[in-house]
Amino acid sequence: MPFANFFSRPFAAFRAGLTGTKSETSSISPPTLDYPEAPPDIRMMIRARQYAKIVAPRDGTKFDEDSLRFAWKAIDHDMAYVPGGTVLLRGEYATTVEDDLVLVPQTIGECDVESVYLDRWCVTNADYLSFIEAGGYDDVNLWPEHILESVLQFVDQTMQPGPANWVNGMPPKGSAAHPVVGISWYEANAYAQWVGKRLPTSAEWQRAGTWGRTSSDTRTESRYPWGSSFDPRHANTWASGTHQTTSIHEFLSGNTPNGVRQLIGNVWEWMNTQYLLAATDEICVLTNDPMAEIRGGAFDTYFHSHATCQSRSAQTLSARKSNIGFRCCLSADQLAVPGETEMTEAVDGTSPDQPLS
Repeated sequence: MPFANFFSRPFAAFRAGLTGTKSETSSISPPTLDYPEAPPDIRMMIRARQYAKIVAPRDGTKFDEDSLRFAWKAIDHDMAYVPGGTVLLRGEYATTVEDDLVLVPQTIGECDVESVYLDRWCVTNADYLSFIEAGGYDDVNLWPEHILESVLQFVDQTMQPGPANWVNGMPPKGSAAHPVVGISWYEANAYAQWVGKRLPTSAEWQRAGTWGRTSSDTRTESRYPWGSSFDPRHANTWASGTHQTTSIHEFLSGNTPNGVRQLIGNVWEWMNTQYLLAATDEICVLTNDPMAEIRGGAFDTYFHSHATCQSRSAQTLSARKSNIGFRCCLSADQLAVPGETEMTEAVDGTSPDQPLS
């Protein structure tokens, strides 16, 4: 990303996270995203939240300046810029103590994280419905080859393609703005590809929750996006008394400084990081199905220590739990920006495709 855009993009994203229209604060409707003045094809892509395919096309397509501007307007609305940095990853290892199996906390080590744009909120039922209606479950390009037969089993309570808790291909009434749950890692990954994004890694997710509260001198990370002390008013965990998913418009006091909502509580979130349990020599860990990390805790998380920016859990890739959702991200580098070509030529006298000597 050009140097000038390093400043313009993040601060535009900050403003978008602090403001909203009347429709965006409704507890029933998800945030609207529609620009009637955009070209028809671009407007359609943005309504489907596929603006990432405009700024980071995977087929080499180059979009015009106006299309890029509308896509970036959508990104500023939907996503928050998370600057790169270092996070301290923690985990656990299995061992035996007096013939009992126990998990012992351990520090894995520091991990460098590149800058990303992260969804401000989890993917909602309304957005996931768009994916289904567009034929997402029938598009073989969105699913790993080895899982294609299993895709037929990813159905709702009435055997329609969709999340496990839906009925007749529709989410529960009044839950359009709730995070979609009852979807496997494969389904989350397919949706992410459909909109042109990807699932975040555990390190990226942790950076999003801690960077605004991290001391550059001590590298001490806060436990929560709002600080190091748990407060049930900031997150939908067991202590909040809700005991079910809530709208993405709730618990806004727990936002990160740049407007990322509900990283802690409401639903666990699928990560693009494989879960590998370390163990002492006397223990053999056997798994029939690979596991992915999940982060953040959920509405039914009882212990505060299980819902911090550093804690992690895991589920098999095919698990379809009522307390797991997901959000998507984009790597911040190599995104097409309006005026990028002109600015690059003006600075170094070369075109973006011409290598520097």
